[in-house]
Order: sequence, then C-alpha cells, then structure tokens
Amino acid sequence: MRIAEKKTVKDWVRVAAKLGLLFTEPKARAAVGNRVKDGIDDLRNSVEDVTDTVASRYEDAVDRFEHAVDAFQRKGSWPARATGFLLGVGIGAGLGLLLAPAPGSQIRESVRDTAIDMKNRIRRSVMSMPSTGTET
Repeated sequence: MRIAEKKTVKDWVRVAAKLGLLFTEPKARAAVGNRVKDGIDDLRNSVEDVTDTVASRYEDAVDRFEHAVDAFQRKGSWPARATGFLLGVGIGAGLGLLLAPAPGSQIRESVRDTAIDMKNRIRRSVMSMPSTGTET
C-alpha cells in the first residue's frame, strides 16, 4: 500500500473507532437516534406538503382545462348568454330611441316596418326549407 492510502485507511479506522465509542454511550446513541428520527419526520412532512401542493395545483389545472374545453365546445350556460344578448338588445334599442335624430312617431313607424319585414323574411325562409320527411 502507498503512504496516502495508509493514511486514508488509518483515518477511516480512527473515525470508526470514535463512532463506536460514541455509540456505546446510551445518551449519545439516544441523541443521535432522536436527531435521525426528527430528520426523517421533517423529510416526510416536507414530502407530504409538496405532494399536497402538487395535487392541489394538478386539480386546479384540470379544472381550468375542463372549463377551457367547455368554452371551446360552447358548453356554457345558454340561458345566461341568451339573457345577456336580450339585455344588450334592450339597452341598445332604448339608447337608440333616446338618442335618435328623428321624432318618435317616425322612429316607431320605422321600427314597425323593419319588424314586419324581418317577420316576412323569416316566414319565407321557413316556407322554403326542404321537407324533413317527418310531416304527416
């Protein structure tokens, strides 16, 4: 063996001997055991905290992804959208009447004519639809 290897082996033997003497004393052995146990408990708690955090973030991500998929597939609450649309139409019509440059009688006549025209267009398009074969 070389001198450096002898010194390294000698150092390890000294450390082993000192540890052996240290662990023969019950107080030292209990203190080291408690310290190791506390370290393992701390590590276990840290792993549980990280696991809980990861699980929580995963659940949040899944929820957000599902909401995004629903939005892209238009699986929202259609009554809320329809209500919002109708509310917007009502507000727009009201503001149009208030801020219109023509007198009220002309506006009412124009709105009535437009409504009748739209009704006739819808009726013509419904009548021109092909039969589905379910008529009796």
